[in-house]
Amino acid sequence: MKLVKFKVQNFRGLKGEHNEIQFKKSDIIFLIGQNNTGKSTFLRAYEFFTNSKQKATSEDFYNQDTTNTIKMEGWFELEKDDDKDKSYYSKSDPDWATKWVNSDGYIKIKKEWNNINQDFKKYTFSPNEGHWVLNGFGGFDSLFGKAAPTPISINAMEDEASLGEKVNKLIQDQYLKSLKDNHQEQYEKVLQEIRNLQNCVIGCATIQQQDELLNQSFQHVFDGLKLSIEANTSENIKVEDLLKKNHTITIQKDGIDRKDSFQRSGHGIIRQALFNFITFLLNMQEESHRKEYIILYEEPELFLHPKITFKLREELYNLAAPGKPYQILCATHSPMMIDISKDHSSLIRVVKNQDEETITYQVQTGVYTEMYSKERVQMINRFNPHICEVFYADKVLLVEGDTETIVYRELLNKFFPEKEIFVLNTGSKMNIPFFQDILTAFHIKHYPIHDVDSKLINTVNGQKTSAAWSLNEKIWKKVEAANIIENGLSNRYVHNANFENAHKYNLSNGKDKPLNAFLFVETIKDINQDVPCLNWLKDILDECKIRHDQEYVESIAKTIETIENDKKTYKTISIDDSNHSI
Repeated sequence: MKLVKFKVQNFRGLKGEHNEIQFKKSDIIFLIGQNNTGKSTFLRAYEFFTNSKQKATSEDFYNQDTTNTIKMEGWFELEKDDDKDKSYYSKSDPDWATKWVNSDGYIKIKKEWNNINQDFKKYTFSPNEGHWVLNGFGGFDSLFGKAAPTPISINAMEDEASLGEKVNKLIQDQYLKSLKDNHQEQYEKVLQEIRNLQNCVIGCATIQQQDELLNQSFQHVFDGLKLSIEANTSENIKVEDLLKKNHTITIQKDGIDRKDSFQRSGHGIIRQALFNFITFLLNMQEESHRKEYIILYEEPELFLHPKITFKLREELYNLAAPGKPYQILCATHSPMMIDISKDHSSLIRVVKNQDEETITYQVQTGVYTEMYSKERVQMINRFNPHICEVFYADKVLLVEGDTETIVYRELLNKFFPEKEIFVLNTGSKMNIPFFQDILTAFHIKHYPIHDVDSKLINTVNGQKTSAAWSLNEKIWKKVEAANIIENGLSNRYVHNANFENAHKYNLSNGKDKPLNAFLFVETIKDINQDVPCLNWLKDILDECKIRHDQEYVESIAKTIETIENDKKTYKTISIDDSNHSI
């Protein structure tokens, strides 16, 4: 069965009823967000959920309070060929598939833990009765253990011991169970040699002496009976048991005739070796129509060079493709693991509110769905790893270009160093609506800051409406749309008519805008100075009371002539001026 939905409530740091992940549209999910929001806890939760003997400790309950009942709910989808798997058969409930699976092909299972060191309560949802049924179908634990995707964990800090343990477990599960059938001739030969070795042991003088001493004592009580130490002649010798913990992985550098253990290798090599071994072993199987495993990968980017990180990201997406037996759940802190060109449902943002409640945000529809649309191409090109840092920010400023980027970053560093606000250089005013769509979809608070511009521009054929002016209304409508989805998700601030005009300074020699911006921001020495850029920033960090709606923008619009006349009264900043307030 394939996992399609997993819900967690009050497990460790995951508080509340809004912790949910869905694999409906993507078989790989990256959990993203800030530290200590519960991303890795989701990985541990699935292991907890699928363990048929799992009991809770006090640390497993949210806030270590057992009145916070731990609840986990999994939705599983019956897949092609599931009905042919004999291990899915339940003697006590042979018709479970038709009885418990709903019209969408889902079976819903829930477990609850109410106290420490006690068995969990298990439920199955009955489509016919429309409610949860305690204990559910017969043979619940056995059938669920076989049918649910098997968790395979790659933890943040893997060492040689954990590597060896997992390698041997995988070999046991995948190959040793079928060793006798797949290699019958060699198996029988080894079995006979083991029996011969047993006979050598039994026939040695020491064992014969032990036999005599044993019987001297025994026959004092049971006259006429004799004990003898002999080799077991039954078929109970299992060669595979001898091999369970006898495998390891060595490492060898090209050009050097020496194999080493992993004792001197870094965690990055150990983790990557484990990941590649898992995928190699399971890829040896024929193409699968079923998702039999779920890889729980904690911070895949750890200890890796950036170039290797990109390669690993692609490999992860390939592994979760149709025809592969995997689903993958990753917890990541790296923007380099985010590929916005892939299905957006593969990204889940995990957020912790002020009251410690955790919430997941997952986009179930692509922001741009046409495969070759202009917007999609722009999206792929623009969302480089640096820009993808927005997914880890609490608040994002959307600014037009280098001038605003320099100014707002410097103001944040100078006056608000403790605040986590990401300043995103969108490249131009034309690009701001695109980024608004992305940030709204993932419920990331964002604040477009842009020029008002003039309504009309001069052309060889006379004046016409400025395209930059037309964007003002489009940007505001997207602000309103964002706030319908979540109140306070967005606000807009404008410079009239442009940044320089709003702050009453001219460019030196009419060029070098970034340098002039740097010189300007150096003149702001006091947090209480009355300058628009600083006022907007303080409002964003406070209650967002300033409202630059479309009506306001229309009311302050300047003509080209007014803008040019204003320039005559403004000062041109020089390097010397940057040492003084203006």
